[in-house]
Amino acid sequence: MLCGSLRVRRSSPTLPESTTLAKHRKARRTAAAPAFFAGATAAISTALALGHATNATAATIPTADTVIGVGGWRNPTSDRIPNKFEGELVQPGETFVGVQYPAELPVDPSVAAGQKPLGDAVDAASGSVLIVGYSEGSLVAERYKRGLVASGAPNTDDVAFMFIAAPFVPNGGVYSRFPGLRLPGFTSTGAAAPSPYDETFVTLEYDLIGDFPAYANPLSLANALAGLVYVHGDQGPDNVDLETAPKAVKVVTSEAGGTDTYILVRAEHLPLLQPIRDLAAATGTTVVVEPFVGAVEPTLRLLVDMGYTDRDYQNADKPTRFSLITPPDRIIETAAAMKKVAPKAVAPDEKPAEQSEPEPQKADEPESKPSVKRNTLLRNVFGGPKGKHRADTTPAAEPEPSRQDSATNDPADNGTTGTDSDTSTDEKDQPAA
Repeated sequence: MLCGSLRVRRSSPTLPESTTLAKHRKARRTAAAPAFFAGATAAISTALALGHATNATAATIPTADTVIGVGGWRNPTSDRIPNKFEGELVQPGETFVGVQYPAELPVDPSVAAGQKPLGDAVDAASGSVLIVGYSEGSLVAERYKRGLVASGAPNTDDVAFMFIAAPFVPNGGVYSRFPGLRLPGFTSTGAAAPSPYDETFVTLEYDLIGDFPAYANPLSLANALAGLVYVHGDQGPDNVDLETAPKAVKVVTSEAGGTDTYILVRAEHLPLLQPIRDLAAATGTTVVVEPFVGAVEPTLRLLVDMGYTDRDYQNADKPTRFSLITPPDRIIETAAAMKKVAPKAVAPDEKPAEQSEPEPQKADEPESKPSVKRNTLLRNVFGGPKGKHRADTTPAAEPEPSRQDSATNDPADNGTTGTDSDTSTDEKDQPAA
């Protein structure tokens, strides 16, 4: 299993010609191994204590002499497995073997049919083995793992598992949410069975199969349904760079003694909003649409996340069933978080400056005074440059109350049709104070 910030390669002992799983020898360990693993474990613990693990590729992709892949739906040759994680899943020098099985719907018959070819591939492998299952293929691998445990769990140092987009992630998998679900051809396995083998679970955030909501939140469910289209397909994990992708990591020792690593790869955007973005891209209106979608997304994400037990993934190993009721504490947490992202009302921030405007207001233009307040408010809301809400060409000077008073008290100004133009002319001729 990979730990810390270094990539740990399993040792490759020379095996006899008969290389059945039962006869696999345990990997030899060097004298420095205990110290190395102790330091690596401390590094991971520190990262988890600080929150989201960064640069956690070493904690997510195990290495082995032979990588045996079991593809998802409509990938009967499993040849797409090496494409996962931008082609970094199978490293140079490693041997890849694809399991051939039906890979059809319904899944139950395909999973059963995949047991023998997977077992044959493991028996024929040399050295250490990493079994990788994606989506439907993860069910094949999980069933095979349970068979090994039932037979005594042989050679735990030589065999490891990696599950991508698995429906049995304890806190998130759709089978874990509905452990008693039975439909024709679809029988829930419940949460992953604890084992003495090292296991790595990689899940993309908001994937309906591996990251199903825990509560009956309509927004969360709609977003997860969109995630089935935009996140779960092969292109999802294929396009993830695990070295740089934001992610949450949880490493635990299972009750059966194996090391389980749970990784949640963060989603940059909500799948629920992707149709809007796609439509905008198709119509050439992204420049107009994206600012509005981007403004709504932070608040909408909080409402979507309210449908999960947590988003820091620190409860990933705890089997959690689906509930119709959202716990009050999740509602309170979301309400508190929304206050931080909700737009705040903008109050005028330059009242003294507004009161010291040098240009006097004419009595025969009463609409100009509220116009100043209106323009100042617009400047505060939309962030316009200071001083551009009105003409500021007049130099600072003391107000001229005498002109304003005369304009107010002169009945001629209020009774002639040429008052406005005459007043403007007088102002232009008036020298600046």
